[in-house]
Parts: sequence; structure tokens; C-alpha cells
Amino acid sequence: MDGRQSRQEEVARGAIILLISVGIALLIVGARFGAQRFTAPPPTSTPIPSATPLPTPTATPEPPTPTPLPQPPTPTPVPAPVAGVDELYARDGRNIVCIDPGHGGEDLGNVLVRDGEIVLREKDFTLEHSLLLAERLREQGYEVVLTRESDTEVNPANEDVNGDGVVAEPGSPALTTQLDDLQARVNICNLASADLLVSVHYNGAENEFLQGYEVWYNGDRPFSGRSQTFANLIQQALGNAYAEAGYDANDRGIGLADHVVTGPERPGELVPSEMPGAVIEGLFLSNEEDAAFIERDDSADAVVGAYEEAINAYFDVYPG
Repeated sequence: MDGRQSRQEEVARGAIILLISVGIALLIVGARFGAQRFTAPPPTSTPIPSATPLPTPTATPEPPTPTPLPQPPTPTPVPAPVAGVDELYARDGRNIVCIDPGHGGEDLGNVLVRDGEIVLREKDFTLEHSLLLAERLREQGYEVVLTRESDTEVNPANEDVNGDGVVAEPGSPALTTQLDDLQARVNICNLASADLLVSVHYNGAENEFLQGYEVWYNGDRPFSGRSQTFANLIQQALGNAYAEAGYDANDRGIGLADHVVTGPERPGELVPSEMPGAVIEGLFLSNEEDAAFIERDDSADAVVGAYEEAINAYFDVYPG
């Protein structure tokens, strides 16, 4: 019995040892797998590709603002017919222009003085420009008469042309300031049956800061509407000519005045002109800036071109 018990104890002991061995083996295997789990690097995750951003749309540029076209020039209004006037100027196929170069001879007109010496004289420029204008107009078929064609007074003999019994003092230094000289100019234009009278002048003043160009006509004549038309045309043409020549001239406007050569009648003193016309004051000789332009080589061409343009435009409205 003791032998049997002893064998049973041995079997039990062996079973226990076997169980312990199996448990230890399991622990070792488990430890290995656990170590690999914690020491192995985690698998790299495949990155999710980010969406390619769409390009920011470029704003369509606004179309450029078109440069506004210049407004067409305002047409020169044709004055309403005046009874008796249109019949007097019925078209006869002759375009007759009377050009009156201001001053002359003893009368220097306006001047520019530098260092006590006269360096520019109005009478020189009015004659030079009038002769050039006459030449250009004749080339276009105009009939042209000038009140003077040389450096002299229009009434050098100092005659009582207007019949008022008054003449200039003998040896007067400015005979052309007298009514007789001016009446002689008017008579020349009237005898020529001129369609238009153009009196060419340059301005001047004691105030040397005054500058610019201006035009004068008489508003109390039967044909004042025609005179106004020409005044508008020559004022605009001069402004354009100065600008194109690069000179910013001061536009002094158009005025009304009773100049002798444009009338009206002065009973016992003046027989007036019988045609539309205007007195044009180109610039101020007494102003250094204006004078500098007048002295330029291209000034004569610019100014005479303006007169020519205005006269052509006038006869387009009122053919001779």
C-alpha cells in the first residue's frame, strides 16, 4: 500500500512539474509576442493626397474708358437777313477785301521800349503782315485793296479829307491819329466797293502786364450781323494759330466799339465805311511775352494764316 501511494505521489508531482513547465513556456512565448508588439515601429500610414488647389481666377480687367471724341465745332450762325442789306451785297462773283494796315509814317503805333530804345513798332508789323495777307488772298482769286502799301501816312498831304475844316497841326508827329487820315482809309475801302474791311493792329498799354488778342466791331450798323460773324471767325482762328504755334495767348474776347474805320456815321466829321468789318488787335507789343512771340520767325506765318482762314470762312458764309 505504501508503494502504491508513493507512485501516485510521483505521478502527481510529475503532472505538477509538467504543468509548471507548460505555463513557463507559455509565459515566454507571450512575452516575446508582447515585446514585438511594443518595440516594432507602427506601420506608416499612406498619406491621403491633398486636393490640388484650383488657381485663383484672375479678374477680367475693365475695358479702358474710350477717349471721348472732340465735339464738332459749333457752326458759325448765319445772321437773319436784314432788309436792304442782302440786296446791297447781292452776289456778283467778286470777293473784294480791303485790308487796312494800322498807323504808318510818322505814326509808329504802339511800341516796345527796351533800355530806353524803341525796338518794336506796330506800324512795321501791321504793314508786313497785311502785304503777306494780300499776296495770299490774291493767289486764291480775291480782289484786294490796301489803304497803304508802304511806310507812310494815308493822308500825307494833310488835306481836309472829311470836310470838317480841321486838319492836323503842321509837322504833327502823328498825322494818322487825325480824322482826316482815318477818313482817307475809309474812302479807299468804299471806292473799292469792298465786301469786307480788315483793320490790322497790335495793341499796347502803359501797363506792361496786359497781354492777349482781341477783336472789335460795331453793333449799330445795318450789316452788324456780318461784322459779328467775321469777328467770331478771326478771334477763333487767331486763338487756334497761337496754340498750334505753342504760345498760350490770352483771349481778351470780342468787343463793341465806335472805331472810325468801322463806323457808324459822325455827321459833319465822318462818312462811314459801307461794308462789314472788324478791327483786330493781334497781341500787346508792350508785353514782353507777347512781344517775344511776335519777334519769332514763325509768328508772321501763324498770324497771317489765321487771317486767311477767317476770311475764307467768312466768304463761305457770305459769298461776294
